[in-house]
Amino acid sequence: AAASRQSAIAGWTDKIRAKIRGNIVLPPDLKGNPEAIFDVVQLPTGEVLEAKLRKSSGHRGYDEAVERAIRKSSPLPKPERAEDFVRNLELKFRPQD
Repeated sequence: AAASRQSAIAGWTDKIRAKIRGNIVLPPDLKGNPEAIFDVVQLPTGEVLEAKLRKSSGHRGYDEAVERAIRKSSPLPKPERAEDFVRNLELKFRPQD
């Protein structure tokens, strides 16, 4: 049961990442494939309460673009089952993923 819940949560966070990725406007001077990690706090409605940079990509413009995209993507997709909801998400973004 735990494995199927993990799988459901992973599928749900993939949907969230895909929605956010669609809203990222990449800075023109971005080189390589740096990773930015954000801690996102959300309500069960999918509304984003907080998006906090945990680990910078090293490119300020990219970090800011991802943060804007997270806020713009609110409300985030909801999980198929309410019990799979996770309030605090750690989301990783790389421009070429």
